[in-house]
Amino acid sequence: MANPDTTTTTAPATTAPPGPTHYTCVNSGACEPCADTEKAQPYCQDGPPSNGDRWLLAAYKQPVACAWDAGVARAYRDSHDLPRYVACDLADLGRRAFFRNQLVFVFLGLAAFVLYLWRRRRLASAANYSAVQ
Repeated sequence: MANPDTTTTTAPATTAPPGPTHYTCVNSGACEPCADTEKAQPYCQDGPPSNGDRWLLAAYKQPVACAWDAGVARAYRDSHDLPRYVACDLADLGRRAFFRNQLVFVFLGLAAFVLYLWRRRRLASAANYSAVQ
């Protein structure tokens, strides 16, 4: 199974010189919203990623640290920039939202249980007080 934090991308065939043109990127931060000035950038657009297995979330970007793979021609590296951001993966955001919701539900459940115990104790003390009189 592939490491989800590593993305290997191939440059388009029309701009690639002969030989390997690969680079490897590793996620280096959390997803963040794209600024209004970045909406036209490829990493802020909807659509499937290059490997086609997951859909990306529009208007969110994730910082990455990329490095050229071995064997990439120096002239090609000098004339092309490595990406600094990639589009956020819906699965990553969904996973975070799931655990955030679970945490909220656990907190609400504990608060309801504490309220139940407090009310039960209060009613028991009120019943004891009325039985004494």
